[in-house]
Amino acid sequence: MASRSLSLARMLVYATAMVGLAAHAATECEQNYTSKTSSDGGIIHESFVGLYGLDPSRAMEELKQTGQKMHFQPVGNSNVSPSGIITAIIAQKVSATARGFPIVMVVAPQTDSAVLAFQLPKGASTDAKGNICSFFDAAGLKGQPANASRAKSDVNAMLAVPLVAALNGDTSMEQAMKESTALMETAVASTQAMVDQAQAAHANERAANSADPNDRGAAPAVADTRKVVSPKSGYNPADVNASMLSEGNSTISGFTCGLVAGQQQTTPNQPITLFPYSTYLKQSIDLIDANRYKGDKVRVDIDKRIFDTRIDGKTNIEGDFKFTRIKPGRYIIMAIFEGDATTVRAHPGSSFEPATNTMYTWTDYEQVETHAKSILQADVIVKQDGQVVDGVVVKPMGNGRLFPVLSSVCKWHH
Repeated sequence: MASRSLSLARMLVYATAMVGLAAHAATECEQNYTSKTSSDGGIIHESFVGLYGLDPSRAMEELKQTGQKMHFQPVGNSNVSPSGIITAIIAQKVSATARGFPIVMVVAPQTDSAVLAFQLPKGASTDAKGNICSFFDAAGLKGQPANASRAKSDVNAMLAVPLVAALNGDTSMEQAMKESTALMETAVASTQAMVDQAQAAHANERAANSADPNDRGAAPAVADTRKVVSPKSGYNPADVNASMLSEGNSTISGFTCGLVAGQQQTTPNQPITLFPYSTYLKQSIDLIDANRYKGDKVRVDIDKRIFDTRIDGKTNIEGDFKFTRIKPGRYIIMAIFEGDATTVRAHPGSSFEPATNTMYTWTDYEQVETHAKSILQADVIVKQDGQVVDGVVVKPMGNGRLFPVLSSVCKWHH
């Protein structure tokens, strides 16, 4: 009988959609909430909160998991721009009593903020502010009374609204993502100086307000008790052969392959990067990947300069990639994978009716949403100038996984 109740609860969630969310306590979200009329007469609702040190990938994961718990459906995979802005879209499931609409979720490292926005059609009404703030609250992104993200409101306001407008127009989902990402990059680039100034002012304010350690009323410093892990090898700039990135005549091409809930998926329209191989780089990538879910317990200490020498690329809609005019040498190709999978779980049930001596049986079906993230890698050697290395599989390498993904399985799936 429990599974039957679960099905009923799911139907109620579909019908009430966002209106029935729990009461919120997101003061920062309330202060940052805005609404504006779109070109087609609908109302775009938006707000944002600061991350306050939370890893951006982790913040997006919390937002997506909250959407899944509320039975919103993911629309495609997350999109990560070259500058690290993470974008994801979920949609309300259409039912007899609820109209589907997309909700845009953005996490921007540049502003240390998470943004939620959606558009309601003309004439529709709901407690939009309460719904957005309840969503943040359920995701654990409650902000702080100081509202540090307010200083970056101009940038945050540019992040989600263009994509919301595009999604509610005649533009395809892929084109909307492309155009919105370009708008976001332009917005961030044009206002980065303002963000830097705000961050500097915030740092100065904190320094001015910090108490003298000798003051009898000084607040004790909060120690970072996380375990610190570092690559076994030390970083040496001489180990990175930057000359390998000068132009040659070789080509490396292949495809991406991730794994979520036993399903093979690609990374369509996502950044992908080519690095000259070094032991420190390999150990760094493996270490980050192995601790991708441990940000609250483990701090990965890596010299970020190792990621500076690279060639950035992008996969196509099928998750394929190509690096051309490459010189001979050993390379690491890396991409970030975030995938979602929907599976169906059966719940058999039965009951006995003594009055009629009858046994009733049934089976309820529950949709299970699974999210996974990982670093995809490939170790590639170009032996001679002019060589074409094709069929390279950029896949998870087994760090922190029970079952590593096999290249043969990826090729069969591809």
